[in-house]
Amino acid sequence: MSKRLRKGELEATQRTVKFFETLLRASADGIVITDSTHTIIVVNETFCTFFGRQWRDVVETSMFIWLEQLNANALTRWSELEKKVRLQGFCRNAKFEMTTKDKVSHFTVNASLLERVADEDLRIIISIWHDVTEYKQTEEALRKSAEKYRTLLEITSEGCWLINPELKTIEVNESLCKMFGYSQDEMLGKTPFDFADDENRKILIEQTSKISTTAHRSYEITLKKKNGEDLPTYFNATTIRDESGEVLGAFALITDITEKKQMEEALRKSEERFRTTFYNAAIGMALMANDGYFMKVNHALCRILGYSEEELLGKTWVEITNPDDLPGCYDWLKRVKAGSQSSYEKRFIHKLGHLVWIEVSSSLLRDSQGRIQYYISLFQDIMFRKQAEETLKKSERQYRNIFKNIQDVYYEVTLDGIILEASPSIEDVSLYKREEIIGKSLSDIYVDPKNRDEFLNELLKNGKVTDYEALMIDKDDSQLHCSITAKIVRDNHGNPVKIIGSLRNITKRKRMEESLREREETLKAILAASPVGICLARNRIIEWANQAMYRIWGYEEGSLLGKNTQVLYPDLEEYDRVGHQFYSEIEQKGIGQVETRWVTKDGTKIYCYLQGCPLDPSDISKGVIVGAMDITDRKQAEALVHNFSQLLMKAQESERQRISRDLHDHVAQELSAVKIGFETLFDLQPSIAPEIRQRVSELTRTLQESIKAVRDVSYDLRPPGLDEIGLVETLVQYCNDFSENNRVKVDFHCAGMKNLTLDFDTEINLYRLIQEGLTNIKKHADADQVIIRLVAAFPNIILRIEDNGKGFNVQKRMATITKEKRMGIHSMVQRAKLLQGEMKIQSKPMQGTKISIVLPYKGNKDDS
Repeated sequence: MSKRLRKGELEATQRTVKFFETLLRASADGIVITDSTHTIIVVNETFCTFFGRQWRDVVETSMFIWLEQLNANALTRWSELEKKVRLQGFCRNAKFEMTTKDKVSHFTVNASLLERVADEDLRIIISIWHDVTEYKQTEEALRKSAEKYRTLLEITSEGCWLINPELKTIEVNESLCKMFGYSQDEMLGKTPFDFADDENRKILIEQTSKISTTAHRSYEITLKKKNGEDLPTYFNATTIRDESGEVLGAFALITDITEKKQMEEALRKSEERFRTTFYNAAIGMALMANDGYFMKVNHALCRILGYSEEELLGKTWVEITNPDDLPGCYDWLKRVKAGSQSSYEKRFIHKLGHLVWIEVSSSLLRDSQGRIQYYISLFQDIMFRKQAEETLKKSERQYRNIFKNIQDVYYEVTLDGIILEASPSIEDVSLYKREEIIGKSLSDIYVDPKNRDEFLNELLKNGKVTDYEALMIDKDDSQLHCSITAKIVRDNHGNPVKIIGSLRNITKRKRMEESLREREETLKAILAASPVGICLARNRIIEWANQAMYRIWGYEEGSLLGKNTQVLYPDLEEYDRVGHQFYSEIEQKGIGQVETRWVTKDGTKIYCYLQGCPLDPSDISKGVIVGAMDITDRKQAEALVHNFSQLLMKAQESERQRISRDLHDHVAQELSAVKIGFETLFDLQPSIAPEIRQRVSELTRTLQESIKAVRDVSYDLRPPGLDEIGLVETLVQYCNDFSENNRVKVDFHCAGMKNLTLDFDTEINLYRLIQEGLTNIKKHADADQVIIRLVAAFPNIILRIEDNGKGFNVQKRMATITKEKRMGIHSMVQRAKLLQGEMKIQSKPMQGTKISIVLPYKGNKDDS
């Protein structure tokens, strides 16, 4: 019985030893076991291979001795690791750097303590050494690429804008922030639509809709700065895609074309923000049966794959492997069965559905008869490394894309001016091909080599130069104006190594600036010679005026700069009236016109006609150009004409009144006497023949009609009712008579008129206006209904006449009004003006006519 037990224990021990030996051989990581005297008692081949040693040279040696040979700092790190392990029982992710045969290697070490082995207190330390050299190299390459990319963003004078597929800003450079007046933090998260008005949003909608279908887009668009000012820009946009063609976002190079530079340099979108957050998981371990089922898994593998231990034990490795990777897995598994100990990288399907890159190392454990019992597999999460490699590729693609497409010339030169590198755009600027200019000296392309020395001195002094202007020579010996932005690149010790920068051809801009200067000088000469007063006012503050304007004002030239135009007006009421009317017309029509009174420096009041328009129609606050003419003489002449017309109208009415009295008192009376004579002519002569009596009777009727006509004319010339029954009752009677005689319904109504005492001019002219209005309707309107309203609304009297007649084209009629030889609209307009009133006409063919007359009240208001 005891023999069978001892035999069983022996077999179990042998199986354990075989398992452990298999684990040591299968591990892609180095495994070392040291005792309390720091002696290496167990080590696998992988560990020895890391440091170029033979197994026999390492085992049974002191860990301290060979670590000191590799790296003195490593010896210190190991001492710290042992101390931590003996205190805590374990140590994770300790970092070691080793140098072997001029090669630097990096490791992470996980160690734990086995305090008792076979009932003996040996305090053995087991350490697992994982080679992370490749990861470190990838990380360093990524850092250098990011530094190169960041430097390019810093030195370019163009704005760089990176957005994601949701059009939100994820990165901008300093140049773009300066264009818009925002900080980088303020711009992040915004979309281009946040910087556009309604009109330019249409452009953005059209262009952003092409992101997924068009690789490159170039267009002009006006955006808004932080202070609300317009920012005309030229966009050169590029869609960013991954290798599968999926859109990652868009990158735009933005050129500020505010000062009419009209630069045609296109900007290319090719920018992606680096993301360097990766997850480094611990090593996973599993025992897997020959049929592929997991027999046992550790917590690290569960964490990597997202499954619980129970979930994984019910699955095979085939179920959670990406189907595309299965053919390669089967080939690799054949090599493992044949004794190969190579590792294999493949994609596992995480519980959440995404793919996880894992490096798998496996070894077989066979029984005494050579049959496979199970696989021992180690799982290393390499997702971070894969993502880093992909990010590095994308970064390199971005850099190459920007390098090829940027319109500014990117260059690198030595400190003594030898050109090391230049972007392809150098050919557009200088006519040199990239291959031709590399190796040339900058001194050969400066018009004055001293400029190169001045530029270098400033660069060495400040470390960076922005927008340095210099005159250069292209391949055809033509001179170019160039703007240079550059910085010094230094080594790790701070010593200058080379110069990198960007160069922009600004020859067109220089020509435009010179042309603009000449135009400004010409404009100043024209304005100075103009006989019309011209000034620039911003918010009604005088900012500039020509000599003619100062002559109108009577002030010394330049003395009113910065003054408010209120100093020119006789009172605040006139200042406010002009401002409201003038600026309202500018906003509505683009041009404002107004007549006003100004007070010159010596106190003289003058009449002026003002006309103005805005500098910028989209923003009147930028200023208004105002032209002014002194119309005092014209106003005085108009006043004389007005006074003469009033006197003429009064004389006319006086003459009408005299003729009316003569017709009524003399002609009508005499005709009446003749009529009576005819009627009594045959009273005492019965023998008169009937034919004679008939003829006399006809003459009597004719006389009666003549008497009536004379009285009608007398009435029209001076209605007696104005003196006998007043204006209102006279108008009521006149409207009734007109309605009865002409079969036109006249609806007359007045309000507030009975308590007014009107002067002679107002009373007679109100009567004449209604009389002439009805006469025009009778002759021309073909109407059957008229509405007349006479209302006193202090300080005005309002008269409104409406008809439902055939109407007319007001514009055409008013254009020919002065050619009329008869009383009509022209007469009504003149009467309204003579009373200092205003007459408005509204009419359209077949839609009737509306006449509105507003007269100032003249007379005394009866408050009772």
